[in-house]
Amino acid sequence: MSDDDYRRALEIQRRNFEAQFGSIEELGFEDKSKSVHASSSDDNSSGIESENESGSDEEQYNFKGFESSGESDSPDFESEEEDDDEEEEEAPKVIKLNATIAKPTIISKQDRKLLKSGRAPTLQELELKSQQASKQTKAQIKEDSENLENDLKLQRLLQESHILTHSLEHSGAELTLETIDYEDPTGKARRRILDSRMRQLAATNSNENRKLESMPMSMRKGMIASRDKKIKKFEADARDAGIVLSKVRKGQVRDLNAGKGSTLTSDRLGSGVNKKKHHRDRGL
Repeated sequence: MSDDDYRRALEIQRRNFEAQFGSIEELGFEDKSKSVHASSSDDNSSGIESENESGSDEEQYNFKGFESSGESDSPDFESEEEDDDEEEEEAPKVIKLNATIAKPTIISKQDRKLLKSGRAPTLQELELKSQQASKQTKAQIKEDSENLENDLKLQRLLQESHILTHSLEHSGAELTLETIDYEDPTGKARRRILDSRMRQLAATNSNENRKLESMPMSMRKGMIASRDKKIKKFEADARDAGIVLSKVRKGQVRDLNAGKGSTLTSDRLGSGVNKKKHHRDRGL
């Protein structure tokens, strides 16, 4: 091993030691390489070349400490230091495990067959595939419409029939050979069905889902103004007569036609259909 190789190996060992444990002075020991370099600088100032050569030879063979990395002037040392600095400056790779991962696509049987055959699908195959998909969608739409229609029919049947009632009620109509094959209901069943259908139609403008009919705005404003005028007159007459009226909730309007008008027998309270009236009904 030559002297240059020896010095290079020592320099590398010095850098590795300082990178792991720090400098020798920080550990509490004396750096003898500094004293050696100080003595060599004094010899150079004296101007005696022979002593300088002998001193340099002695330093080569009598090693007394590590040389500082900053005092090496050879280009080999500088290139090695640059390589080491580049290695140290390399940042560690960061791997993020929280990133979203795309779900694997499901391959159909036809695509698997094409992959196994090792060829690309032709235009005819693609057109056939699109046609089959459109046919399936049309068939599904038709089936859904049929199912919806059947559901509506079943719902109407359950509402209008007495299948789910606690007590069975007969229609009361006399069945004859002429009326036994009629599909339309007769008697009380027919009246009950018509009643349920009327209620279902009237539910569109009930309190739960109120809808205003389309009409001119001027006509609507006139109707509201006349209604407010009637309510004010009614309240003024009641106040003059000393009658205490019920309070109206916020957002509601006083109903002047409460208890008036014709009602169904099923909606009347306190009066049965087959019960004889002993006194005049005041109305509810």
